[in-house]
This record gives sequence, structure tokens and C-alpha cells, in this order.
Amino acid sequence: MTNSITQLEETVLEIISWGDEYEETPAECFLGIMDSFEHAGGTKHQLKGVLGSLIKKDLIWEGEYPNGLNSYHLNN
Repeated sequence: MTNSITQLEETVLEIISWGDEYEETPAECFLGIMDSFEHAGGTKHQLKGVLGSLIKKDLIWEGEYPNGLNSYHLNN
């Protein structure tokens, strides 16, 4: 079964892919994603929904950086 990916989801996956390697996979914090996502015309509300959708589709997973910020990782 193939999950279709929306344009917003693709944008967020690309933003996360630019992140630093953490736990052996590209990762980015919410604020880092939000900064790039806003430049692409997205809102905070949209981003929360897109992140939830990507987690449900098992394309990303949520972790935590040592400083306590949430980290979003590509699911390789």
C-alpha cells in the first residue's frame, strides 16, 4: 500500500532532510522547521498537522535533543 504525500508534507520532509545528523538520521527541531516552513508560505497550525500526518504515515519519528527540544527525524 502506498501513502500519497501532499505538497506540504513533501516540503516538511525536505526541510528535515537539511537538518543535522542526530541519532544517525537527519533531524530538525520544531522551530527550525517552522522558520523554513513559514518562508514557504505555511502556518504553525498547518505544520503541526503535517508533522502529525508524517508520523502517522511512519515517514518521520519524534525524539528529543539533549537540550529538551523536540526533534523530528526522517524515518530511513
